Amino acid sequence: MSVRDLSRIIVGVVLGGGAAFGITNSFWEMANYEYAFTTLFLINAILTIGAFRISKRMYYELLHTTNKQKNKHAIIFGAECEGEQILRDILKNDQWDVSVRAMFDDRVMSGLLLHGVRILGGKEEMIDYIRSYQVDLLIVALPEIPKRELKKIIDEVKAVRPSMDIKVLPSFHSLTDDPVGVRHIRDVSIEDILGREPVKIDMGSIKASIQGKSVLVTGAGGSIGSELVRQCANLNPGKLIALDVDETELFHLQNEFKGSAIQVTPCVASVTDEQKMDMILDRFQPDVVFHAAAYKHVPMMESFPEEAIKVNVGGTRTVASLACKYEVDKFVMVSTDKAVNPTNVMGATKRVAEEICMAYNGTCVTKFISVRFGNVLGSRGSVIPIFMDQIKNGGPVTVTDPKMKRYFMTIPEAVLLVMQAGSMGRGGEVFVLDMGEPVKILDMAKDLIRLHNLKPNEDISIEFTGIRPGEKLFEELLNAEEGVIETDHEEIFKAICSRKLTREELESKISQLFNLLGSENPEAVRYLLKSIVPTYSFESTLVEEEVEDTDGSVMIG
Repeated sequence: MSVRDLSRIIVGVVLGGGAAFGITNSFWEMANYEYAFTTLFLINAILTIGAFRISKRMYYELLHTTNKQKNKHAIIFGAECEGEQILRDILKNDQWDVSVRAMFDDRVMSGLLLHGVRILGGKEEMIDYIRSYQVDLLIVALPEIPKRELKKIIDEVKAVRPSMDIKVLPSFHSLTDDPVGVRHIRDVSIEDILGREPVKIDMGSIKASIQGKSVLVTGAGGSIGSELVRQCANLNPGKLIALDVDETELFHLQNEFKGSAIQVTPCVASVTDEQKMDMILDRFQPDVVFHAAAYKHVPMMESFPEEAIKVNVGGTRTVASLACKYEVDKFVMVSTDKAVNPTNVMGATKRVAEEICMAYNGTCVTKFISVRFGNVLGSRGSVIPIFMDQIKNGGPVTVTDPKMKRYFMTIPEAVLLVMQAGSMGRGGEVFVLDMGEPVKILDMAKDLIRLHNLKPNEDISIEFTGIRPGEKLFEELLNAEEGVIETDHEEIFKAICSRKLTREELESKISQLFNLLGSENPEAVRYLLKSIVPTYSFESTLVEEEVEDTDGSVMIG
């Protein structure tokens, strides 16, 4: 029985007694002893009903669990409301083979007993306890603990006892009739050890930009595109069109929404197919386009630069020009930190895509916006799933370079920030998301190994494979010549990007680029790409001079 149950019993008995007093007084006048007797009767009713309700709980918590010897030695960090409720649930839950021997909390006086378990101190005392005793499980019952503080605790605990299991309690907004219990506890995830705090989102402004509108998402089968579809579906769009060339991923995405009120319309098409894209935009007349379709794998695009140009440049130009033709209100392109001072074809082509958005903005009613951010956790082809598979197979875990760093963000928060930036944009902006501090890939690999209760370089070896073609040790979110302007959102900045080419000049350069694709001269393609993106750098295998022909095309000779 909870406090709310007790309060309901009291209210019910008092109301019933008050009604009885009123009815009785309407027929005859009651004496003082009758008032006293009735009052005592009501108090007795509250005690009797309350005792009956609490008897089962007393049996389980005081009798049923006290004689039960459980094997796993557990401790709880957090001894206030959430920790107390988890402890109570463990005591009455036979399915958990866990015996809580101690609790720790810097906010609570040391020495107190909580359901028979003593509070022995704070964090420092907890680390000493783990060092002295064979602890099997730590439960962190602090749902609002900052991520950086949680990472410190996990690092300290794993340094003392690498094989110890750690579980955490996610954030809860309220604890009422649904108390916290063992079912809410989850394993530590890679997001917990990144030390990045959750982003703040103004859902009101995002909803206003999506609700009731026709929304088209390109690249909807990918990690970012599919999450864009999910988040848009929560905001009651008028139409939601998911477009991708991968029919299998579209099939799975459509299945997610079976039985829901929101209907997702799949479109199997390539953004490079201008005729098909024209038909789709003509049919659905979208108000908002989220352009997430792109080739993003750096080493693969180094081997096939023509494909990166066709999709990342040509596909963006196709969809952007059609957005103008059909008077789309907003065109939001998902960009990348690899577009900054690019050292690979993928990054250079995404930078050209940003230039396309800036060049097209102002030439029609459509507002073109680009949003630039770094890596997302768990996306297809990203480092985390690769590391997880390598650990599952017994290693080794392969890291390109011990100094390599990357910015990371979870897929949902990256998508919500993209949508937030899209709702804020007035056209022509390149927004930059605050990605926090860059993370060393080597440290992430070690953390993932420890999360599996294994020791790096002992249970799982780590091998360095060398930097792959087109990669660099550190990614940047801004060019050296760029600066940023703060916006109303503390985690979204506007990059100061200077447009170097008009729409006509850019169109001419892109046409030259496509003319070179069939020449089987990748060096010429890269040099022409550099003429559009001066900050693009690459290792040339030729030592020839650039010569500009009379028609303006770049030739190598």
